Amino acid sequence: MEKYALFSLTDKSNLEVLLEGLSKHDYKFIATTSTAITIRELGYEVKGVEDITNFPEMLDGRVKTLQPEIAGGILADLSKDSHLEDLKNNNINPISLVVCNLYAFKDSVAKQSELFKEGSIDKEEMDQNIIEHIDIGGITLLRASSKNYRYVSLLSDPSDYNEFVERLNNNQLDINYRQSLACKGFKTSATYDCMIADYYMDSCEDNTQLLINAPLKESLRYGENPHQSAAYYEDEKEYPFSLNTSKVLQGKQLSYNNLLDIEAAYQTISVYQEPCAIALKHNTPCGAGFSNSINEAYDKCFKTDSISIFGGVVILNRKVDATLATTLTSIFLEIVIAPEYSSEALEIFKDKKNLRVIQGLFEGEPNKKMIRSISGGYLVQEESQHQIDLENVTTTKVDDNQASTLKNLYLLVKNVKSNAIVVGNKECVLGISGGMVSRVDAVSFALNKAVENEMYQSNDDLFLASDGFFPFNDIIDYALKYNVKYIIQPGGSINDERMIEACDEHGIGMLFTHIRYFKH
Repeated sequence: MEKYALFSLTDKSNLEVLLEGLSKHDYKFIATTSTAITIRELGYEVKGVEDITNFPEMLDGRVKTLQPEIAGGILADLSKDSHLEDLKNNNINPISLVVCNLYAFKDSVAKQSELFKEGSIDKEEMDQNIIEHIDIGGITLLRASSKNYRYVSLLSDPSDYNEFVERLNNNQLDINYRQSLACKGFKTSATYDCMIADYYMDSCEDNTQLLINAPLKESLRYGENPHQSAAYYEDEKEYPFSLNTSKVLQGKQLSYNNLLDIEAAYQTISVYQEPCAIALKHNTPCGAGFSNSINEAYDKCFKTDSISIFGGVVILNRKVDATLATTLTSIFLEIVIAPEYSSEALEIFKDKKNLRVIQGLFEGEPNKKMIRSISGGYLVQEESQHQIDLENVTTTKVDDNQASTLKNLYLLVKNVKSNAIVVGNKECVLGISGGMVSRVDAVSFALNKAVENEMYQSNDDLFLASDGFFPFNDIIDYALKYNVKYIIQPGGSINDERMIEACDEHGIGMLFTHIRYFKH
């Protein structure tokens, strides 16, 4: 029986290797129009699909392989006499190899969207051009050959051509190998459909189904604990606050917990425009510093909690020079992240071989969907990106500089686990508390950390930020003992007026943000 290979390719890379290998085993080639042209240019004989089907391509190429002569040759179960009889009666040759990849839908969306943004095309033209890059025949070929893997091999990835030829030469095209090729075909088909559906769901603002398209990026050493296996799957979309847009310049392999810390670091620093350094431990900020220079910002960040930063993550939003690199390597850190490093800084980091040094980008919007798995399903919420609307609610007025300090503290609160309290003075962050079930305990802890901090002066006016409102006077009464002069909180309690009265009584300036930043 003659052996037929069918080709329908958008990506024609590595094709010559495959053609050479197949020709040595007397395969006959069938191909769609553009692929047939390439095969002839490479010096091989090939029949066009229309020569097999006796029907020309039509509708601008939309219909070419959707024919019984092609589908029957792929789908025939060669163990069934009835199928063999059908092939004979209809003069159809079995096809033992399908080589197929799909129209580049993702690339088309990116290109057409850019043209639309530039004003080169209108919305209708963009949609029509994208539609033309939705593959129909190719998807059918993938699914048909994958379904019939007992008798048909599918090559949907040019990187598989070399192994296929080697196995063909050694008579090793066994059913397990063909099944693995079919598995890749089904994954390719599913990924492609997911991209298309995701695009149209976004266009139609349809949230009736959650589609996740995330190929394996790498297997991780372990999960939260050594007995838990873990892996990192990378979203097909690119977000500016992820490893998709970052470079790991040196250091050990990133772990599950490292990736969680990196995500928290990006989310925390992304809201700050001024030179800023953030330290994180166990997925929550333990230090923060703001200044006119990044070196001074890091110094303040370190002094927020010079103990907790040990073994943590530091993220900075300005270039790291040799002086700062020397300072960073003076203690044990797991990860350093910055948008840029001097060549001298990178040389200094090399002395800490296990330190992960990441070059990250901070511009743009983060992932708008936050997904968390629970037993039996997934929870999805929008990322909290609402702007803070500051309102001075007390008779003691908060000036612009004081409001700026309070805002910086409140933006830090956003990424501290609830109950979250951040305390500082006009120069720096002095105490951070998160994850406590009692807000009074959280206030107590943060204030005690603040007054024990080396940057605290006994006559400092303290600033306090809370992720939740105050239902009772107890927190204000407690804060008074530590000379808290300014408070920022979301407001929204039925006792807001009582809190305002209490602050007025004691000369405390208070701002409401009208946006709550609980983090569970």
